[in-house]
This record gives sequence, structure tokens and C-alpha cells, in this order.
Amino acid sequence: LQGQIRVCRHIVGFHGNRRVHIILGSESCDLDSVVSSLAMAYFLFRVRRLDPSCSLVLPVLNIPRSQFHLRADVLLLLREASIATETLVFRDEVDLAHLHGNRRLALTLVDHNILPSTDRDLEGAVVEVIDHHQLQRTTSFACPVTMEMVLSCATLVTERILSRAPEILDQQLALLLYGVMVVDCMNLSPVAGKVMVKDRKMVHLLQTQFPDLPQRDALHTALHTAKFDLSGFTTEQILLNNMKTVAGGNLKVAVSIVYMSLDSFLQRKNLQQELCHFCKSHHLDAVVAMTISFNEQSDEPVRHVAIYGSNLLYRQEINHALLDTRSPALCLSPASSPYKDVLAYHQGNTLASRRKVLPVLTHLLSDWWNRAVHCGAGGEELEDQLDQSDVMIYDTFPVNKESADLSDTDR
Repeated sequence: LQGQIRVCRHIVGFHGNRRVHIILGSESCDLDSVVSSLAMAYFLFRVRRLDPSCSLVLPVLNIPRSQFHLRADVLLLLREASIATETLVFRDEVDLAHLHGNRRLALTLVDHNILPSTDRDLEGAVVEVIDHHQLQRTTSFACPVTMEMVLSCATLVTERILSRAPEILDQQLALLLYGVMVVDCMNLSPVAGKVMVKDRKMVHLLQTQFPDLPQRDALHTALHTAKFDLSGFTTEQILLNNMKTVAGGNLKVAVSIVYMSLDSFLQRKNLQQELCHFCKSHHLDAVVAMTISFNEQSDEPVRHVAIYGSNLLYRQEINHALLDTRSPALCLSPASSPYKDVLAYHQGNTLASRRKVLPVLTHLLSDWWNRAVHCGAGGEELEDQLDQSDVMIYDTFPVNKESADLSDTDR
């Protein structure tokens, strides 16, 4: 695997006419996305290397290199697997638009199934998707989609390797895949919710085939500790660390996973001013912070939701949408907030992660647009901001380590 990654560094500067097949993870660039990209690229490289007509295969981590050193959990697992990070290829080191313009680009998406609006022009280059999130794209014969609601995309990549090229699996690759699944499945613990049969099966297959893999509890503890270490972070970094946005027209709402307790988050110095500055800097109309911490006595997750918006209308509409949703119900109950523009709630349903909240906010933006167009009253302010473009969910470049959350990693 390390040898193939080193070859990839030379491909970056390749200016010939040969096509380049890029394996692209999500812009979250979390543990699952990074390992799935590397493993899938290695699989394609090994099974196609004897065919000179095939494309060059290149895994690309979907963030700038300058942000990668802050992802402690990813760095830890790569170090344990003896992967040199200087040999990795990052999004700012390869011009995808140029390759696509020259008809030399093929894209396989892993750990996401739709390109963000900023990459919409690359859609014609997508040749395959492997993902474990709700499907947001139209399937076609030209672009096969492997999509199962397992807890980790690495589960699907592991299955692909074991079923089609088991001989390429060695200790190094097994450790990477195993580490991701241990984290995403919360060490196969019941607190993660329903661990899918396939997730559990792939973990056990790797353990059986490679008995020298690290002890599962110790590996999970080390990666989990690295993921939750936010010491020294600014509020902006904490929010950008694991942020996705829902956008419709010119209206954008950010949903950030915050790896600390609600009290710790609300006690941050000048939080409301920081949130206001954050929204202005990143052209946001509101922020939903979903905090997560753990009960030391039972290891049960504790979740809260904080909603910030300087505009009362936006704040109230988001508030009502999250309180009223039944698919699933978040079971929100009011919590104390020292700020007039920040609403806070305890989240009773601890298994309802961000991936469950994003569709609720997507529907909210659609509903706002319908009211603005068809009702007029109550929607006039939004009518100026929303156009008839599709409502989209997309990742943003985080500045710190993106981490898997509970049963479905909150992506």
C-alpha cells in the first residue's frame, strides 16, 4: 500500500494524455473517508495494473494539505499503519477541473454520493459511487452505485476487497480498515445503536485473518481520545472541525458537530460575538451546533443542540422544525442559555445524529421557498434570498480533525 501511495505522488505532476482515475472521499476528510479512499485506490491499482490501457489510479484527500496535520485521530491510525503522510495527495495539489476539461478525469466517490455545488461541473466524470449515506443522486448504468446503510464506508470497501481480490489484503491495509470500523461502530458497543450484521462480520473476518491486529478496546480508546481532544481550538475551529451546510439560493445554515458538553460550549468566552463573526465570515445565516459528550459512569452519549441566528425569523423557524420533526423525533427539552440569540436544548434521542437532522433542514428550506412563492405573507423576507435552485447539502473544508460520531458517524 505504501509503495502505491508513493507512486501517486509522481502521478500528480503527470502531464501526458493518459486518463487519471481519482478516488475522492468526502470533504469531511474523516477517518472513514481517508481510509476508504486509500484502500479503494489500492484495490483498483492491484486488480488493473496488468492492463496498460487502464487509467492511472490516484487517491485524493478532499482538503488542503495545510489542514491535515490537525486531524489527530487520522494521523494516529496512519502512523500505526506506517503510512507516511508526506506521500499523500491532497485536493489543493491536483487540478480536477483541468483534468476534466481535457477529458482525462474519472472519479469514484467514496463515503459520499453527491458532489457539492462547488464541484458540480465535475459530475460528468463520476464513474462509480461507494457510500453508506442516504442516496441523493440518480442511479444510471454509466455510474454504478454501491450504497448500504452500514455504519462505515470502510465496511463496504473491505467487502469489495475480500470478495474480489482477497490476496491483496495484508496486515497494513487490514489495520487501516479495522481501525475505521472499530471507531465507527463504537467498538461494536450497544451504545452505537444497531451495529449492522455486515459491519460486525467484516470486523470479525479481519480479526480472524490477522490475529496480530491491536486489541480492539485499546485501539478504540486511543482513536476516540484523539478525536475528542479540542484543547487549544478557537470557536471557529471547533465549528469548522466537523461542519456541513444546508443551502438554498443565498440562504445557508451550518450544522456543526461539537465534541464537548453544552455547558463547556456555552461558557466559551464571547461565544455570541464569535458566532456572529463566524456567520459573517463564512456567509451563513444560522448555525446549529450539535454537542456530544459522554457520561463517565455509563459511557452513554449526552447530546445537546444549540441554535444561533441573529435573525429572529431564521432562529425560530429552525427551532420549530427541529422540535416538530418525527423522522426521527429528537426529543428536545429546553436547556439554559445565557445568550438571547442562542437557543439551547437537551436531546433525548441520543441516536439521532446529524445525518438525521440534515434532511429536516433541507425540507425546511424547501418549505420556506414554497411559502415565499405561494403565500407571500410571512415569506417576503425569504423571497429576496431564495431562488429556485435546488436545495443542497454539502461538506465544507474543516480546519481540524473530522471524527466519526456514534452509530452513523454524524456525517
